[in-house]
Amino acid sequence: MKGLSEISFYFGPITVGFKWKIGENGTSLNDIPVNTNVSMHKNSPSLNRVTMEFRMTSGHIEFKWSNQGMTLGEWIQHLCSIFRCERYDAEFHIGKMIFDIESLRNTFPKLRETVIHGSLEPNEQEIQSAQIILRAFLPGVKQVQLHRVPLQENLSIQHIGMANLEELKLYAHRNLKFDDLLSLNVERCAIIGNHFSLRDLNRFFKLWTKGSFPKLRYLTARVENIPDWNVLMKGLNAEEEQAEGDEKEYTIKNCYGISATIQLYNNLPAYVSVGLFVSY
Repeated sequence: MKGLSEISFYFGPITVGFKWKIGENGTSLNDIPVNTNVSMHKNSPSLNRVTMEFRMTSGHIEFKWSNQGMTLGEWIQHLCSIFRCERYDAEFHIGKMIFDIESLRNTFPKLRETVIHGSLEPNEQEIQSAQIILRAFLPGVKQVQLHRVPLQENLSIQHIGMANLEELKLYAHRNLKFDDLLSLNVERCAIIGNHFSLRDLNRFFKLWTKGSFPKLRYLTARVENIPDWNVLMKGLNAEEEQAEGDEKEYTIKNCYGISATIQLYNNLPAYVSVGLFVSY
């Protein structure tokens, strides 16, 4: 919902796109758009009878519908019902529109993944919008991506981490602390644009060996690059595996006998990328 609100449906080589133009005063899912721009793009192979080679050709059609008297939320519901969408995701740019929980849940009743984009200098309205979107969808979605999303104590990373998610991705999150990860109840977690100390991750891995984070299958993060990587392995009874170049690999086990691989990639001068991969 950035600029023109847009939905695209993909059917193999065919893409059908819908774009709604909202009036100057329109800022919510309950507003009626000015019009609806529809486009269809198709890629298909064609045979060159001279060279007897196949190449891809494309066709593009555009036309415009009236607003049909439907709100933006009603349009989204209508199209998803026509195309029988059983699984879809929605991407939100907070600050662009005003949201409420009831409209979001009515418009996206089967949402599986939500992506939320914040801004460098969020205002109170953006903070409120982010919280509304998360409160609307956290009970049901399986995947969440947060890009610079402003949060507060009443809805923090700890609260989100406790939700029953399959995947959580955090991009350049403001004031992210290591303690925010101690309540993780997700299968896969990726932290991008933030970094922790090796001692912080060593503490996290020790908690895993003692049985914490039973749902976790995969974790990636970035840590500060220091000469002695053994700080990360201290007290873990880790076995070092063969690795090449700037990559290191270790195997650890938890109290239930479950193994995990820790991989370290020294691919940046100041930081090391660390991945934990749990074997089941």
